[in-house]
Amino acid sequence: MSRRLLVLGVDGGGTKSIGLISDDLGNILARRMGEAANANVVGVDTAAKNLFQLINMCCEDIRCRPDELRSILFGLAGAGREENRRRVQEAVETLFENEGLKVRPISIETDARVALEGAFGSGPGVAIIAGTGSIVIGKTQRGDVLTVGGWGRLLGDEGSGYYIGREALKAVMLHYECRGDSGKLRELLTHKYNWSSREQIIGAVYQENFDVASLAPVVLEAAADHDVVSQNILQSAATHLVEQARVIVMQLGILRKVFVAMCGSLIDHDTVYANVLHIKLLKMLPQVDIRPVVHSPAHGAVLMALEKFKKS
Repeated sequence: MSRRLLVLGVDGGGTKSIGLISDDLGNILARRMGEAANANVVGVDTAAKNLFQLINMCCEDIRCRPDELRSILFGLAGAGREENRRRVQEAVETLFENEGLKVRPISIETDARVALEGAFGSGPGVAIIAGTGSIVIGKTQRGDVLTVGGWGRLLGDEGSGYYIGREALKAVMLHYECRGDSGKLRELLTHKYNWSSREQIIGAVYQENFDVASLAPVVLEAAADHDVVSQNILQSAATHLVEQARVIVMQLGILRKVFVAMCGSLIDHDTVYANVLHIKLLKMLPQVDIRPVVHSPAHGAVLMALEKFKKS
C-alpha cells in the first residue's frame, strides 16, 4: 500500500468534516468523518487539530503514514481570506513537525471551490450553493474560476438559509406591528419556539445568539403547505440566486449550453425551494442545462489534490 501514490482531500465545514484518501488513479481508498474545521467557528488551533486527527484516521484505515501522502488539499468553510488559509496551513504543518513527520504539500481552498470541482468532475460549469450561506461559483473551459456572492450574512448571502430565516422574522415583525401579514409563520414560530411577544423574539436574536438560518426549514414546510407569505420568500430568495448565476452564465457563453448544479442543504435534493429555483433558472436562463452533481465536495478536494500533485 505504501508504494502507491496517495493524496488526501477534505471537505471541512462548521459542524463536521469529510476526508478521503485516493491513489493516483482516483480510486477512493479511505473515507472518514471528523470534527468541524471552520476556523471562524472553532478557532484556528482547533480547526488544525481536527484536520490533523482526520488525516490520521484516514491513514489508519489503509495503514499508511500521514507523511506518505503526496498532496493534501483542504476545502474549508470560512477560508475565503488568504490570511485565514495561511494560519490554518501553518498550524497543521506544526502538528506534523511535532509528531516527527515530514511536512507534505498542503493546499487550502474554500468549501465552495471543492464543491464546484466535485459537481462537474473537474469540468466546466456553474454551481449554485445554498445552505446556511450562499454563493454562486463557475469554472470556464480554460479553468478560470468566477465567483458571485459569498459575502457573508451581513453583506450578502442572498438566497441562503440565513436570508430565508431573516425574511421570515421580518414578516412576523411586520405582523406584530400590524404593518403586514406573516401567513402561517407567526403561528408556526410561536408553536416551535414559544415566542409569544416582540421582546422574546428580540431577546432570542440579539441576546441568545439564535440561529436565524435554522428557520429556513420552517419556511420550506409552510411553503409546501401553500402558505403564500412563505412561497413569496422563496421566490425572492431564488430570484437572487438566479441573478447571481446569470452574471457567471453570461461570461461562460451565451450560444451554448452551460451546465448548472444545485448544491447545499437547501437545494441539493427535492425540496419546494429547489423546485422554485429550478423553474426560475430555466425561465430566466434558457441556455442552462441543470444536472445532478457528479461527485461530493470531498471528492472534489481529492480531484484538486491529484491535479496539484501532477503539476508538482
